[in-house]
Amino acid sequence: PSFERFLLEFVVFGIVEEIGFYYSHRLLHQPRFYARFHKKHHEWTAPIGITSVYCGVPEMIMSNLLPAAMGPLIMQSHLFTAWVWLGLVLFSTTLAHGGYHVPFLFSPEAHDYHHKVFNCWFGTSGILDKLHKTDGSFADSVHAERHYVSFSLKSMKEIHPEPLKPSRASTSAEGKAGKAQ
Repeated sequence: PSFERFLLEFVVFGIVEEIGFYYSHRLLHQPRFYARFHKKHHEWTAPIGITSVYCGVPEMIMSNLLPAAMGPLIMQSHLFTAWVWLGLVLFSTTLAHGGYHVPFLFSPEAHDYHHKVFNCWFGTSGILDKLHKTDGSFADSVHAERHYVSFSLKSMKEIHPEPLKPSRASTSAEGKAGKAQ
């Protein structure tokens, strides 16, 4: 395929995957389906790369394989284009579950946050999450501040540390001081 055709197909693949993954993933989070099909994947609240494919067969087919494969099937892609796409999909989902900000690559923060709270960020790019307002509390979290391609070798937790929580001692001291006034 020509380079232009290759790029066009990748744009179509990305759109098809976002639509397929978002809606199938959101469906898997409905109470009727969650315990039966998706809970296994969410046993990992702080996932590691291999957990990207830690799921049952129905989930693997419906939410992982079909959204990734539909683009090349619809576009009747050359085998080379399909292989490059599927390799990229596998790499990006492993990265999204890896928990590490690798310099120059996509951030895993959104999907890490999804595994932390379960009820937001169902897509891959966030476009449908914004459209359906399922990006939820993510936008107000430190995870959103860390969600960008980094060109630094410093840890994201160094660049954007967790907000400090007041200690019990300072909270009770503040409470006593407030009562004294």
